[in-house]
Amino acid sequence: MGGGMTVGKILRERREAKGLTREQAAGATRIKPVFLQAMEDDDYRFLPDELYVIRFLHEYAAFLGLDATALGNQFLQQVSHAQAAGTAGLGLKEPVRLSLRRLLPAALLLVAAVPVLVIGYSLYTQGQGGRPAPPRSLLPSPAVSPPGQPAPLPQAQEVPALLTPGPEGHLLRIQATDLTWLSVTIDGREVRDVLLQPGDTVQWRARERFLLTVGNAGGIHLTLDGQVLGPLGRPGQVLRDVPIPPSGESPKEQ
Repeated sequence: MGGGMTVGKILRERREAKGLTREQAAGATRIKPVFLQAMEDDDYRFLPDELYVIRFLHEYAAFLGLDATALGNQFLQQVSHAQAAGTAGLGLKEPVRLSLRRLLPAALLLVAAVPVLVIGYSLYTQGQGGRPAPPRSLLPSPAVSPPGQPAPLPQAQEVPALLTPGPEGHLLRIQATDLTWLSVTIDGREVRDVLLQPGDTVQWRARERFLLTVGNAGGIHLTLDGQVLGPLGRPGQVLRDVPIPPSGESPKEQ
């Protein structure tokens, strides 16, 4: 197909032959113009992997009246040849799966080591002849009431909003600091795909959880229920099926 032309050039020439601007094609397909340009330029640096590219490639090819299956196969051949040649022309990246289950044992070991370190330090200070400092309580000291007045009831500890959704569920807000592609699955059903420019902000609501797949983990800032979350990863890092709020489940294999 295309007499040796790349997939991107085939797409561009067909669109121009139909007399369509990129903005018109974007409006008809609901694919952002910057993403259409990336496909037409064979530039996939900000997309997770070929599986996600093919999904949009099929939609765009079908809209232009091209053979979507043949074009998808040609795209896979381009990827294979680029990888065999050791070039980064397509810019596709290997996905990194963020497994919280793998991180859990290390976290438990760290928690278990804290009391051992405290006891060891206490024994060391006693051996040095000094009086060890009284242990600091992690809980606030109870308030002392004047004589004749009842002691105030202890305040309930605040439960982090990340654990249970509120009456309206979870509110996830994402702000882009770099060009970033991401896909979000809401409550296991609704899927949204967006390509964010620096400064873009999007937000969604879910009753239970979100699953994020992102092509540039260091290019977004997340806020869940008003609480700022830590960074998902490094700039340019690809993460797939990251649960928000975090859970002990491993990301789904695809």
